[in-house]
Amino acid sequence: MKKYIILISAVLIQICLGVGYSWSTFVPALKQTFGLSITQTQTIFGTGSLIITLCIFIGGRIQDRLGPRIPVLAGGILFACSYIAAGYSSGSYPALLLLIGFCAAIGVGICYICPIVCCVKWFPNHKSLATGIVVAGYGGSPIIVSLIGEYLLSHHIYVLDIFKYMGFVFLIIVTFAAIFLQNPPEEKVFQPAHADMKTIDLVKDRNFWGLLCGMFPCLCIGLMTIGNIKPFGLSLNLSLMITATAVSILAFFNAFGRIGWGIIGGFLEGKKAILLSLVSTSVVCLAASFAVKDDLTFFLFVVLAGFNYGGCMVLYAAEIAHHYGTQKMGTIYSTLFLSNGVAGFFAPPLAGRIFDSTGSYAPAFLIFGFLAFVSIFLFYFIYQPATLKNEQQQ
Repeated sequence: MKKYIILISAVLIQICLGVGYSWSTFVPALKQTFGLSITQTQTIFGTGSLIITLCIFIGGRIQDRLGPRIPVLAGGILFACSYIAAGYSSGSYPALLLLIGFCAAIGVGICYICPIVCCVKWFPNHKSLATGIVVAGYGGSPIIVSLIGEYLLSHHIYVLDIFKYMGFVFLIIVTFAAIFLQNPPEEKVFQPAHADMKTIDLVKDRNFWGLLCGMFPCLCIGLMTIGNIKPFGLSLNLSLMITATAVSILAFFNAFGRIGWGIIGGFLEGKKAILLSLVSTSVVCLAASFAVKDDLTFFLFVVLAGFNYGGCMVLYAAEIAHHYGTQKMGTIYSTLFLSNGVAGFFAPPLAGRIFDSTGSYAPAFLIFGFLAFVSIFLFYFIYQPATLKNEQQQ
């Protein structure tokens, strides 16, 4: 029973941490009320995304040293208090950039990986599914937060008051849920393959590079799609209602895909599940360049793209736990996840620039689809988990 309470606590924490995915909900109100430009609002969002990725790298190491509870409490308090303070910022761009783009993002980054690692340790026989359920909270957060935010805005609630209310809710939920986070007794923890592995050792590890070759293209495609899905639909002359709905559908299947791929990862051996994910991602991305033309094919693409991106956020974390062990999972996965920051900085703007130059997203989908196709072979030949097993037996 205890491990299920921990699992529920982890999901609640991730739902709160995923509030950044709902940022676009509040952009029009910030623009209309305080005169913030779109560039300024996206700078806040982009800065936050980068800071979160960098702080996940730090948070993973804190988690491995101190366990999950202390970093989640510290990061959660900083995260929540930053949103509360933003409610008193008078809509100042520098203040919002500091409080939400930096301070809140630092808190999210410190917290993010802790509930994941904790639940993987409590469910050693269901690593993929446990990871999928936990990170589904993060991916599904905008479904909840956006609906509540839109409802409050439609009833003329001041946008800064919404930030304030959210901050107090986050403070209560995250700090309360963090109390339940703890590692299982030592005998229940999966014994690590390399308990003494350090970051520098990963540079010399072919299996780490194999995982990176697989994960990076999928992150690029997922983030490119999330950042450009609405303008992509509009470029196909689809209606504003259709393209706006696509944002919510993409978020839903992003969350659903995390659980779905978690289940798939439970049935298939880790390398096979990742290969299946890579094949699916490359095929869908390449097809988008020529097959998406109307409402039906557009929605089919949105569903599959969201589902595939969800798998990227599950399978690699579970594979690291399986082959490297859970003791150093925070360190190894947070290092691998640095690629998320690079992908987010590189892929969405490049796709936008290609569209500005050509008037079409087709070249962007061809480029990244081909990258994912090549990564199928790179991952297959570079990632050799059997090598790790042989080292462990020697």
